[in-house]
Amino acid sequence: MTDRYRSFLMPILLPPFVILLARILFQGFLFPIELSGDEAQYWDWSRHLQLSYHTKGPLIAWLIAGMTSMLGDSEIAIRLGSYLAHAIAGIAVGFLGMQLCGGSRRFVWLTAIGFQCIVAYQIAGSLMTVDMTMVAGWSVATSAAVAVWQRSRNGKSILAPLVLCGFSIGIAFLAKYTALLGLLGILIGLWPQRRRLLQSPGAGAGLLFGSLLLLAGLAPVVLWNAERGWPTIQHLLGHLEIPNGADDPRTWTEFHIRWPLTYLLQVFIVPGPLLAITMVLGICKFRKQPDQTDLPGFRIALWSAIPVLFFYLLISFKGETEGNWAVGALASLVPFAASWIDANLSRSTGRWISRLILLRATLTLMLILTLPWSGILLQGGLDRFDISVSIPLHRVIGHRQFAEEVRRRSIESLGPTGASAPIVCNYYDLTAILAYSLPEQPIVYCASVALGSRPSAYDDFAETRFPHPDLFGKDLILIGANQQLWNDSLQFTAIKSLGSAIQRGRSRSIFHARLRSPATSKER
Repeated sequence: MTDRYRSFLMPILLPPFVILLARILFQGFLFPIELSGDEAQYWDWSRHLQLSYHTKGPLIAWLIAGMTSMLGDSEIAIRLGSYLAHAIAGIAVGFLGMQLCGGSRRFVWLTAIGFQCIVAYQIAGSLMTVDMTMVAGWSVATSAAVAVWQRSRNGKSILAPLVLCGFSIGIAFLAKYTALLGLLGILIGLWPQRRRLLQSPGAGAGLLFGSLLLLAGLAPVVLWNAERGWPTIQHLLGHLEIPNGADDPRTWTEFHIRWPLTYLLQVFIVPGPLLAITMVLGICKFRKQPDQTDLPGFRIALWSAIPVLFFYLLISFKGETEGNWAVGALASLVPFAASWIDANLSRSTGRWISRLILLRATLTLMLILTLPWSGILLQGGLDRFDISVSIPLHRVIGHRQFAEEVRRRSIESLGPTGASAPIVCNYYDLTAILAYSLPEQPIVYCASVALGSRPSAYDDFAETRFPHPDLFGKDLILIGANQQLWNDSLQFTAIKSLGSAIQRGRSRSIFHARLRSPATSKER
């Protein structure tokens, strides 16, 4: 390692290392929070390992299975994969800053710290979701793509960065399919240098092995879907509301101007408004200086982000988007924000914007790391001043209390056998939360399809598919929906209400029922 690289190690490694330790200390021990619905679902997936899953790739379930097999089923063990993914992404973006810095150590510091200031990543890095693992692979691939160009320019072999780029996109795809848009952007960014790249040492072998590793990442998802009639494609088309036939009331003609406007607002809010503005200003600065030495490197970083941003802009003309959909674009845009701030730190505008970004990021991170305490405190203050903003504490607090209430109602109705009565829920995240939060972590069943809703991963697992043959004629505890819907959708020999309990700020109905067997139904 050269002296130049050694001088950049501190800004590249220190910020992600400090944040990693802070997450483990605060969220793991001092201010632990319960799993959110999605996290509990992914944990439940890890108990049913497959090549892929109904709505997502398999990476997150594989990671959770690996961590919990070593550390147990605690919240910190489940989230550790996301903590590490955030650190890897932070290192990759810091390295990208070093590649584009032109020798400025301050630029690298600004890039590495800027990554830690992105609101979406502060949240995603604290929860075990697919976003952070996807961003990690995407960020490594972008940095590797810039290395391909830089090594080619210097006459060095591009074998290693090409292999790393293919491998990283394959890993990112196993987390979330949006990663393919990152690959598209990287290829467009490299396209102007294609002649030089193809003549560089190691190009042929790098393309071969990188492509093979990319295909290895695609293969589990493709094979799983091919065996099952492509349910993931059907799920994604459902998001786009593509009509399924002549009788389907959904059409492509519906449009609301608030959809694209909301999407554009999300693009600015998700990284943090001021940080988003500096990204835009940095891109404008880059466009006005086409003669800079690192032009191709910045172009690759910019193109890494463009396809996903444009794709979801198009989607927003068809329906509502969610804030986390385009998060893969943010990491490679951080150097543009760093470039603008670095050039304007000598001015009062640059200094104040950078300070406000850092202050906002620090306060947000403190809120996230101490949520069980600071969230309640902040919500109390908002309520006191009649500010209609809700801190989503119910997503990560109160699930065990709800599970205890369900168990108590079951025992009151059925006696001791109520402690082991099978539980059936109307929705997948409620199913997962109860499966994780009950002390013995039992198999919990999801009846969403039986109740007329969309399929979920629970319909792919033989153990959880509902109605399961083992449940006929047994005492069941039903959670969610209403008695009329249960009666209209399924055949019971008996069903009675056990009241309701609060979960995620909502009242969840609880019923005791016996499911009529198919044989009994035919006899009648």
